Amino acid sequence: SSDLSSRRLAKSRACVCVRTLGHCITPTTAKERFAVMRQAVRSFSHAWRCAGATPRQSWHSHALLTQQVTAAWSPQGRSFCAAVPAALVKELRSRTGASMGKCREALKEEDGDLEKAVDWLKKRGVKSMEKRTAESAESLLALGLSPEAGAILELRAETDFVTRSSVFQEVLLYLSRVLASPAVVAAGAEAVKDLTLEATADMPAQLTAGKVLPEALLEVGSVLGEKLLLGDVHCLAAPASGVVAGYVHPKAADGMPGTGRMAALVSLSASPASGCDTERLRAVAAALARHVVAAQPRFLTVASIPAETLRKEREVFKAAYLEQVGTRKAGAIDDKVIQKVLDGKTAKFYQESVLACQELVTAGGTDQKPTPVSEWLEAEAKSMGVEQIILEDFKLAVL
Repeated sequence: SSDLSSRRLAKSRACVCVRTLGHCITPTTAKERFAVMRQAVRSFSHAWRCAGATPRQSWHSHALLTQQVTAAWSPQGRSFCAAVPAALVKELRSRTGASMGKCREALKEEDGDLEKAVDWLKKRGVKSMEKRTAESAESLLALGLSPEAGAILELRAETDFVTRSSVFQEVLLYLSRVLASPAVVAAGAEAVKDLTLEATADMPAQLTAGKVLPEALLEVGSVLGEKLLLGDVHCLAAPASGVVAGYVHPKAADGMPGTGRMAALVSLSASPASGCDTERLRAVAAALARHVVAAQPRFLTVASIPAETLRKEREVFKAAYLEQVGTRKAGAIDDKVIQKVLDGKTAKFYQESVLACQELVTAGGTDQKPTPVSEWLEAEAKSMGVEQIILEDFKLAVL
């Protein structure tokens, strides 16, 4: 009977200890709640050990401890077992793209406040993203166009799973549209890293206005669980009285329109500019951008090829030809013959690498004889009633 009385006394003291902890300490974070629970467990366990409790009785003490802690905190609305509404978790997930577990944890930490939970996810995720050293091996391209400029943006992530997500692609498309503005294009691709995002009606919820672009990507990566990095940026402004158009080849069947693995921009102008149908000229530029993606030229015109590049190519052609004919015959070959061979190989090099000299690749293909791009542009100019269509520039990006 004396043992029973001492155990009851220990039990009563432990419950008082738990109630005291519950009412005197107001935990605001998970760390504080854990500290309160740990102190309560220690007090309860110590009281039972002093009373000589058996292991079975100690196991029952834990159940009683949970009840006492919950009862102690319920008047103030603080409970370890407070359930987070599923609808709130779903809404937070749709806004941020974070996992269900992270959303639930954020809402618990912020007592169900949705806006504070969003900030909590960003702050917690940014810290981990800054320390992350994993390579962003997967990437996706997006094409942004405006009447005055165009931009191709590459955004990198760590896995294909993230690059195929709707959050990633929405952010990428929005950023490509932001970069396709005359002011950004005039500043150059190097200035993109210092770009500050401004609030717009179509800004995705995952981006924060007023943030520098790299910082904004850290926040997006924090909710996606992977580090996002800016890749290559290609910008092209429309010439005076001209147009710019583009084409992007899809990477996956379920990708959003405007995203892909290959993209091109082409700028054209007409001479004379007066009386030119701008929309038709833009359609010509779009068709030529599709060709650029398919043929992947290196140079705009023959005149744009650097002299050093052409010299090295001809040296390679000559060495390959002499090796082909053999050492014995090489010394007996006339220089005029070698020059003729080099001219032929150079012409083939132009046809393969120079946009104006390439044979036009049309959508779906035709049975007609292939037409060089320069001749096709002459025909289009004639049908539009202008003297000529001028190839101003092009940009190509391939993953």
